[in-house]
Amino acid sequence: MKGSTVVLCLILAVGLAPGALPGNREAGHQTTTPLLSAANVKLAPNEVVLNPVVPVELEPYDNPDETLHYDRTPFNAIGLTNGGTFRGAVRFTPTYNCTLKAIIFYQRDASSDQYAFVFGEDTDTTPGAILDSMPYTGSGTLQWKRVNLTTPKVMKAGIDFWACIRITHTAGTFPLGVDSGPMIPNRSGFISTGGSWQQLYYVNPQLNYSWNIRAIVARGVTLAHDVGATKILSPGQSINPGSYPCKARIVNFGMSAESNIPVTCWIDSAGTRVYNQTLTYAGPLNPGNRADVTFTPNWNTGPSGASYSVRMFTSLAGDLDPSNDTVRQTTGIMTGQPLMTHDTGYCKLSVTCFGSIGYDNPPAQDLGVGFCYPKTATSALFYSSFAVGNDVNYVADRHFSNPANGPVNDDLKPVDSLRNAVPPTSDQHYRGVYSDAGHPAPKGIQVVQNSHQMGTAGSPGYDDFVVIAFDIRNAGASAVNGVCAGVFADFDIGTAPTANIAGSDTVRRLVYMRQQSTANPTVGVKILAPTSFKNLSCIDHARYVYPDSAMTDGMKWRFMNGTVVQRTSNRAYDWSLIASVGPFDLGVGQSYRFAVAFVGGTDETQIRVNADSAQSWYDAHVGIGQNPGWSEAEHRFELVPNPFRRSTLVHYSTPSAGKLQLSVYDAGGRLVEERTMDVKAGAGSFRWQPGSLARGVYFLDIKTPDSASRVKALLLE
Repeated sequence: MKGSTVVLCLILAVGLAPGALPGNREAGHQTTTPLLSAANVKLAPNEVVLNPVVPVELEPYDNPDETLHYDRTPFNAIGLTNGGTFRGAVRFTPTYNCTLKAIIFYQRDASSDQYAFVFGEDTDTTPGAILDSMPYTGSGTLQWKRVNLTTPKVMKAGIDFWACIRITHTAGTFPLGVDSGPMIPNRSGFISTGGSWQQLYYVNPQLNYSWNIRAIVARGVTLAHDVGATKILSPGQSINPGSYPCKARIVNFGMSAESNIPVTCWIDSAGTRVYNQTLTYAGPLNPGNRADVTFTPNWNTGPSGASYSVRMFTSLAGDLDPSNDTVRQTTGIMTGQPLMTHDTGYCKLSVTCFGSIGYDNPPAQDLGVGFCYPKTATSALFYSSFAVGNDVNYVADRHFSNPANGPVNDDLKPVDSLRNAVPPTSDQHYRGVYSDAGHPAPKGIQVVQNSHQMGTAGSPGYDDFVVIAFDIRNAGASAVNGVCAGVFADFDIGTAPTANIAGSDTVRRLVYMRQQSTANPTVGVKILAPTSFKNLSCIDHARYVYPDSAMTDGMKWRFMNGTVVQRTSNRAYDWSLIASVGPFDLGVGQSYRFAVAFVGGTDETQIRVNADSAQSWYDAHVGIGQNPGWSEAEHRFELVPNPFRRSTLVHYSTPSAGKLQLSVYDAGGRLVEERTMDVKAGAGSFRWQPGSLARGVYFLDIKTPDSASRVKALLLE
């Protein structure tokens, strides 16, 4: 890349493009690791510290404070190809206590007036809560800008903070400066265009830069011996019932390396201690460094609805500041369930929060009722599972594995339990979330599953099916392309599964099965969205399930992508079905909807009629292009509950798909949190958990593509 005034138009998946600066590459710039100043002191790994010499590019900010940064001289600049809003951020981890006074950044082109933010610690790739937000003026070009904090903040050694600049600009301008690289992994090049965070290099390797974003700090008081627990890594604040490892993060705030550090975990229930373990971290733990420790054995939770006080702390002999030794949280056991059953209609079906359908796990089938048509009959479904993948090495599912009589694939892991959706869009509406975290090579795929059933009394003609909508989102750091999604369904109808026959209806995107001797019942899977299919096939168990070579991911992938197709059974035998869609590409933060109906009928003609009814109901109530539950503007946004403790559900309704932006202000008008997400048309909700905010009154500005509103919220604790 040559230094020039020509704008380099790299049109990328997320719409990023760099714009070249005039020739100002620093001579002798290293492309391996950042250099240290003459002071030869750094406050975080890989950081450059200029102490107290002020580099020429920072004039006129001639002050004796230290400057934390990973970048060198400005060389280029980045903006969105079509204009818009994005955020650039850098993650710092001080190795000494310091006071953060300001953020400085290089502005190449003018932009709209915006905010600078300081975020707290979350993970190495995601910032935490907003610690401060400061407005700045977007005017001016080719200059360094300094944004002072509202109040200087003390930053403890070993604890992350993020310096962030939010930019809004027009197409063809490139406001936020970068150096000539390389980008420091998990440190210097984070970007968000409204959803998840990623790093520039992983957007495109040509963007191997570090942002010209720096932090002005003053060295604070550091004690000789000072160690504390700073974060509870596990259990989480809201978890399902089960067994969990207890993990704590400890940090050396002091000036001396420490060894043999006692660390304790206490968990109390209503004043009674239910978990008490102490370990000794051997160390040494150097100044400013941190370590994650795991207690044994695991902690076994109580039932749904229980609440626990979790406390983790260090007990270093000679510690000079006990006030920062302890970290506390309240952990609640979610009232949601891993499995719930739809039973308000003529049929019934069990769904789970980990991808399996009908039952939690074959062949024991200790949880679930399968799919019963009518609902007083025995199940016509042996086992079923959702699946997503893009090649033979990546199929994430909970279907039969290899061999088929062994444990199922455990690729899909719960993120959130099943619970009743509020407000519902059907008589029974359950929502759960799971991800591909159990796959050997996860790609960050997350699935929000909404299932619906109407009741017999109030919905004649719409009670012979259960609708399941899978919103498949890429929550990872890289695009996932060529994706197919599907449902494998092993129906066993009657007392002799080997006497079943199967067929398909490509016009209706329907696959179905029945007994050879009678068509009552006929059951199957109907694709509701999209309006196309990749495969509708019968699966011959003699060839594709029972042999030792069967049920590999490679075999599943060939069914999902339509390589193996058999539209109709060739004999009475034991069969399964596959209904799949794709291929589709998922950029980072993008979602794709795949929806099906488990449907039944008294014969092949009636199942087609009921499949059409399922499509009509879906289009009117769940389909992306609809506006279910739309009412007056004052009902478009609501918090339930309000007042609330710890978290609340934000309900919204919008007739148009697009971006939803949440901006949270405290009683003094200071912006303390913001979130942006993609939403479908219609009614929906998301959970807002304020995190580190203090109790008090907050104002939530909620904007959708068609409207905006301000909601007052009262956080009790």
